Amino acid sequence: MTLTLGDIAGRLRLALDPATDFVGRIELQAPLGTPTPWPAGMSAWLRLSVRGGTFEVLWPATIAGAVMSWLVPADEVAQVPLNAWAELWLDYADSPPLRWLEGPIQTGCSNNGIGQIVAVPGAGPDAVAVPVPGPAGPPGGGSGSTVVVSGVAAVPLSGHRAVTRQPDGTLVYASADAPGHMHAPIWITTGAADAGAQATAVAFGEITEPSWAWTPGPLYLGLAGAITQIPPTAPSAYFLAQLGAATAPTSAFVDRSASIQLT
Repeated sequence: MTLTLGDIAGRLRLALDPATDFVGRIELQAPLGTPTPWPAGMSAWLRLSVRGGTFEVLWPATIAGAVMSWLVPADEVAQVPLNAWAELWLDYADSPPLRWLEGPIQTGCSNNGIGQIVAVPGAGPDAVAVPVPGPAGPPGGGSGSTVVVSGVAAVPLSGHRAVTRQPDGTLVYASADAPGHMHAPIWITTGAADAGAQATAVAFGEITEPSWAWTPGPLYLGLAGAITQIPPTAPSAYFLAQLGAATAPTSAFVDRSASIQLT
């Protein structure tokens, strides 16, 4: 896959541990396996923000040869809200800034940083960005690869349904017909919760439910918190969002992809 100016931003996988320095390193390789310097005069930055909120912070990258890197102190990482959205911007010397990648922030991971191999726009047809190890930060409090978040339920919530966080921090059902949910983080509840009670949800990683009967494959957001394997279509749905994939009849891996507007 190659991205060009004007394309929909690709998927950004960004994990933060509030108790640990954020260490992110991306190496440009063209072709894969051959480090290649980033184009002269370019800059890059991570933009972290809350949709509909006032929080916004920019983390500029340090670019040296083939490596683009970040080292953000833990006290700054701890200020990022759980419902923040991340964007990775590139600014080439001869073109306007480009939002290259975007996605919901994953928090609570012990292995924080940037993940996966992605195509690089404007750097040649064979260019890819590859995460590489950086200097280790201090030990964090993460407990594994599954990221679980929590919040107060604004309405009664059922277990194993899709939810999103409102600007006031409370959780409601996510719905594919709600324009305001298109770019919001979407998670899957681990159990039921009464209105006003604390609810927990999986933001990234494995989740199981004995009553499920999935066919292994993609899982999509439906209406009013429903999870479906049939992709919603217009006009009943405003956007399409893959929430992850069923790995077995009673289990799934949660990993929300960027939404696609349908109307």
